[in-house]
Amino acid sequence: MPGPRLFTLKNHAFLWVILSLFVCSNPALSQNQAVILQYHHVSTETPPVTSLSPEAFRAHMLFLQENAFTILPLEKVIKDLQDGNLLPDKTAVITFDDGYTSVYEAAFPLLKELNWPFTVFVTSELVGSNDRLYATWDQLREMGGEGATLANHTVSHPYLLERDNGIDDERWLTQVRQEIELAENTIAEQTGQNHKLLAYPYGEYNDAIQALVSELGYVGIAQHSGPINAASDFTALPRFPFSGIYASMNTFPTKVFSLAFSLDNFSPSSPVTSSPRPEAMLDFSTEQAGLSQLACFNNNERISVNLRNADNNTYQVSTHVENMTRRFRYNCTAPFGDGRFFWYSIPWVNPEISE
Repeated sequence: MPGPRLFTLKNHAFLWVILSLFVCSNPALSQNQAVILQYHHVSTETPPVTSLSPEAFRAHMLFLQENAFTILPLEKVIKDLQDGNLLPDKTAVITFDDGYTSVYEAAFPLLKELNWPFTVFVTSELVGSNDRLYATWDQLREMGGEGATLANHTVSHPYLLERDNGIDDERWLTQVRQEIELAENTIAEQTGQNHKLLAYPYGEYNDAIQALVSELGYVGIAQHSGPINAASDFTALPRFPFSGIYASMNTFPTKVFSLAFSLDNFSPSSPVTSSPRPEAMLDFSTEQAGLSQLACFNNNERISVNLRNADNNTYQVSTHVENMTRRFRYNCTAPFGDGRFFWYSIPWVNPEISE
């Protein structure tokens, strides 16, 4: 995504210190929000697309420490936002998906040293199935005893949107319910933790799954990027993925310093599409800083943003890009100034495309 020159921790720490002082003293930035960081493997021996090295992970954590971020448990951040409680400036949450051994071996010691909480989303059926790949229940319990939240990533990590031929909506939703509830019960039995926080496998969901998650009393966690605030959809909260090419320190500061837009409405209600070029409508309802410079990007190409209703600040987002992958997104940003951006991500998934 095009933008201003970005800076590395090593060469430009002083700039970020100055920025941090500006943020704390500027009442326009006192938004009640947080960023959720998403990791998978912390290793150089696992698939690069879902991994970052222990050295890169340490660089991320030291940047957060040196820039005075407050690291809080995911469940506390969610409750505070839902209850209207104020969060500290620059609040961040650290999460890991799948419960890999490398989290225990490479990330946990550093987080323990920093005394920072974190969340591990556990795929219950895979725990201990391969000690070289997945953490054991003993390791998960040890992390839980040191402040880790152990949360739900289903039983078997399925593509929730896929179903066998002949399966009707009711039976399919029953299967989804079982994936959620059986995993939650197992995690509770093995660790004593029961938070009703669900990370969707592959970040895939639709409106029927969101309705089920709400009915069951869960908060749904997705994988499209962006900060969260009280106006966020708590059945599909965004996170910033930091693996592969997205783990670079060149872009890390921009993401963790990003600011949350507040939307009153978004359509379509579901990310599921069969189109390689779907359209979306964003209703900001009231004027927000930066909207006059709202820009959206698809695969790093700038796409069309049209103001459709000035009274409600409703924008239509459309793309010329042909998206041929199963999952893709539009990232919409607006500059605040001093290198900071408001950020909102529109996720899409085409279940007709297999992986």
